[in-house]
Amino acid sequence: MFGLDKERKPHAARFMGENDALLAKAAAVMGMRLAVPVSKRHFETVSKLPAGKIHATGNGLVPSVDQKLYDEISSLVGGELSEISTSLPRSLAQLAPGHLVIAQATVEDGWWPAIVIKKSSDAVTLKWRDYPSEPEMVRPISALALLNPD
Repeated sequence: MFGLDKERKPHAARFMGENDALLAKAAAVMGMRLAVPVSKRHFETVSKLPAGKIHATGNGLVPSVDQKLYDEISSLVGGELSEISTSLPRSLAQLAPGHLVIAQATVEDGWWPAIVIKKSSDAVTLKWRDYPSEPEMVRPISALALLNPD
């Protein structure tokens, strides 16, 4: 999990054996991003990160890291997206740019966290939260799932 705080200071942490839903909730609450290491280089970078802590309430502790390490993580993941809202919408009608939702990639690939980039009356433009280098996509609002804000 990584991101910038309100003062634009870098934070990052590694998590092992945590509940994925709780991690996603904590990332949404803190306005941070999640990434999963898949290559040797990713694992080498993750090994430099301090351990993070997630509490049952969905709050988490993601320690500060130096800018160089944060930049390394950002370059591996694909850079910064626009700011992710720290509030979760309680209904589809409340969706706005910056909100975190769950969208289906394909029937085979399943559902993934995505950030709303634009909203029209019946559709949204999304960017995959954990794969920012992937192109934007448009989905009908009715085809999205909300994270539970409670």
